[in-house]
Amino acid sequence: MHFEVQGLNRTYWDFYVGFGFFVTVFLLFAAILAWQLGGLPKEQLAAMPIVSWGFAACFVVVTFLSWKYFFVVPLIFSGIVTLCLILAALAART
Repeated sequence: MHFEVQGLNRTYWDFYVGFGFFVTVFLLFAAILAWQLGGLPKEQLAAMPIVSWGFAACFVVVTFLSWKYFFVVPLIFSGIVTLCLILAALAART
């Protein structure tokens, strides 16, 4: 089924693939960010709690969305990542 969106001809498949790529880019960025944050000294992480807690909060929402719209495997992985990010944010503040 084709339809016009802001002057462009699109299908549901275009949106499906586009959002899949969007999520892939986000998760790649999140992995790189976690890797970079993991290499910082504890004192630097303690000085930027908004980044640590914001990252953890973002993955709380990702875990909820995995539960709501996906299936068990993404839910388990996002839950584990969320738990690790919360523990890292807690560890960074002391």
